[in-house]
Amino acid sequence: MEKNELRRQKRKLRKSLSVFRILNYSNRIYEALLQEPAYRQADVILAYMSFSSEVDTRFLIDSALKSGKQVAIPKCEDKETIRFYYIKNKEQTAPGTYGIMEPTTEEPVDPEDGRNYLCLLPGVAFDENCNRLGYGGGYYDRFLKQHPRVGRIMLAYELEKTEELLPDETDVPAQVVLTEVRRYSREENENHAEEGELAPSQTLRNGE
Repeated sequence: MEKNELRRQKRKLRKSLSVFRILNYSNRIYEALLQEPAYRQADVILAYMSFSSEVDTRFLIDSALKSGKQVAIPKCEDKETIRFYYIKNKEQTAPGTYGIMEPTTEEPVDPEDGRNYLCLLPGVAFDENCNRLGYGGGYYDRFLKQHPRVGRIMLAYELEKTEELLPDETDVPAQVVLTEVRRYSREENENHAEEGELAPSQTLRNGE
């Protein structure tokens, strides 16, 4: 399927979720994120400000700040570049590009300063190998190409899973995708986990 058509279908499907389901699923994903070594070890969380029917990050951002982690969110600097700026609370944001909340602060992150950074990725679709389909702007791919040491976890709904995506050379996959019911790991796939068996970390959570 052509990428733009897949984007259209997945966004339509995602918009069918009720507010209750979005919050419920987002909470499950947040609980799973807390168990991730990459999250626990991160000094700085590069979070996105959730928009429309995306996995809700508002509580996640508050929780990370309260736990002592630093949080930064992206701002579109131009048509090709995003840059992350530190915030101390969600009030330090205002509507920006595409109507998405952006930082009003002026302290940019430096992902090459030797600290542990984890980037939480939005998107509209993913596959078993953690290939990610974003909105088509390529902002995150360009940022992550420049900073390969930054950890990458995509937050998604299970309904956004699709058959194998064929990434372009410019695409950067997630290392892990977390949904409300499953954990997908690119590393575990590359290590040739036994076909047909799920690793313990990939089993259903919350008794589902």
